[in-house]
Amino acid sequence: MNCDRANELLMDLVYGELSEQDAQAVEQHTSACEKCAAELAELRLGRSLLARQRGDEPAGASSLLVIPKRLRWRLRRFVASSAAVAAAIVIGVTVWMFHESTIPSVHANPGKAVITQTGVSLTIISRPDNYRAPRGNEQQSNRGDYLMARGIWPGLALVRDQRLVRRLKKGVSEISFTGVPSGILPDTIRLRGVDHPDGLSILEQNYQYDLASASAVLKRYVDKQITIVPKDGGKPVTGVLVSFDAQTLVVQIADGGLRNIDRIHTRSIGFAKLPSGLLTRPTLVWELENRAARKQNFEVAYLTGGLNWRADYVLKLKPAVKPGGENARPGIVDTADLVGYATITNNSGVTYENAQLKLMAGDVNLIPPEISIGVAEYYYKGTRFEDGKLGGRGFKEKSFFEYHLYTLGRATTIANAETKQIELLSGSGIKLNRGYVYDPRANRTAVRVVSEFKNTEENGLGKPLPKGIVRLYAPDPEGVDSYVSQVSIDHTPVNEKVRLMWGHAFDIACSSKDTKFSRNGNDRHQTVEYQIRNHKEYDVTVTIIAHVPASTYKAGCQYSWHVRQVGMIEIDVFVRANSAATATLSYSYNNTSGGGLTSPHGNKE
Repeated sequence: MNCDRANELLMDLVYGELSEQDAQAVEQHTSACEKCAAELAELRLGRSLLARQRGDEPAGASSLLVIPKRLRWRLRRFVASSAAVAAAIVIGVTVWMFHESTIPSVHANPGKAVITQTGVSLTIISRPDNYRAPRGNEQQSNRGDYLMARGIWPGLALVRDQRLVRRLKKGVSEISFTGVPSGILPDTIRLRGVDHPDGLSILEQNYQYDLASASAVLKRYVDKQITIVPKDGGKPVTGVLVSFDAQTLVVQIADGGLRNIDRIHTRSIGFAKLPSGLLTRPTLVWELENRAARKQNFEVAYLTGGLNWRADYVLKLKPAVKPGGENARPGIVDTADLVGYATITNNSGVTYENAQLKLMAGDVNLIPPEISIGVAEYYYKGTRFEDGKLGGRGFKEKSFFEYHLYTLGRATTIANAETKQIELLSGSGIKLNRGYVYDPRANRTAVRVVSEFKNTEENGLGKPLPKGIVRLYAPDPEGVDSYVSQVSIDHTPVNEKVRLMWGHAFDIACSSKDTKFSRNGNDRHQTVEYQIRNHKEYDVTVTIIAHVPASTYKAGCQYSWHVRQVGMIEIDVFVRANSAATATLSYSYNNTSGGGLTSPHGNKE
């Protein structure tokens, strides 16, 4: 707890109106902070003097003295300066309690409204596949569009920020809302009162983000005097700043001459004061109309850039003990354990403490650079997250519209400039069919290793898999799990197949060549020969990807084959250990009237 927060709670502590947890926190802070401890002592002294002034107050009952909350700020205004005014307190408070109408109007001003954060909820959206960076001629409307204009996905999140405002007068007033991220999209901000939903509204909003960077300060000091201290310990240079860029400062010195000073050799630059109009952090300035109480809870919802998440998977493989033989038909069956992690990156410029975290997986439609506010409105109309409503401390997955939402069952802090990993899902005992794929168009001599499994509960998983990177680990000859390869997967629903295309097999070599070609009118007849050489100690099945014209109408091969899609035939070739096999494919096509090729026994799934 800091001094500002403790200062807000001191009066409530004196009058015994804090919860046990808050009271302990304030007491702990004042035990270590002399300034706050002194103010607490003065407040308690003031209340004690008031108790003594009342003749009917029993001894030791000063803690029972009650002053209306609307008058307590006046007590604090008097006692905060020094205990020397204790006598005035006794007289003054008596006047306030019985002759309030005589108080001058200057004392009736409650001061500026104070806003403190009471909770925050984040819904971070995964990068959509259909994201399109804006073209160069599209105008950037805010900081959130800056990275987008450079073709970089900046991350996108819905923030629901709960705040408590005190001393907010009725009617129209101006307040500053700080602690907002630099990537906020101001056009998506929505405000609602929690205690009084219709009691608070924004009449006017200004997003001020002219921050006090070195460049911003220098820009304000053109034609004004500055002092430049060199790195080499030389004499400082004082003069009027004429111009500057990233490399050079141009200064007019006292004799009227101009000096170019290299910024790389500059230790520091001195200014008379911070120019007006610059902020140390992004701020929302609101003109609010309050039709309810002076103390109330409200919630602000907005979209911001700078928050991103992705799924990272670790697949620990347990290879088949005795591969080969009949086990190689149609492929080798391995088992594996899968753990998925949510990797969250926060570059928004703000730390979110004890945030309720939700992750949305799916391809959200965006219209850059003006990001659609429909997402914010959709969430905003939903129910608030309530503590204790979630069972467990891990992520809970639920369908949401056409997407999937993962909600963490506990609060977590996501610091600015931090990358955090939290376990998302897991599965064990997953059966994977290991196969080998030869595609001459991708590589004329090498075979890709493929692991394929069904995402079902019966197969040890059965959970929606967000798009991400799968990293494969397998035991080395000493039995130690070692990194093998990695591959990307797309969003995969339950009960769908997952195909993981790893690297190339070292001990299988392939080649292909055209062996025969003829034509008869518009008909063409082609023969291709594929040779597979297996140098492994066990049998394998290699799937050959044969690319044929879309107008192919007839095909034949001595091995089992099927049409995968138009223009693509797959041939399954069984190859014994330390031996070779040759597959010969013949097909006919007609570019004017051909097409419609089907598998020998219908299309194979």
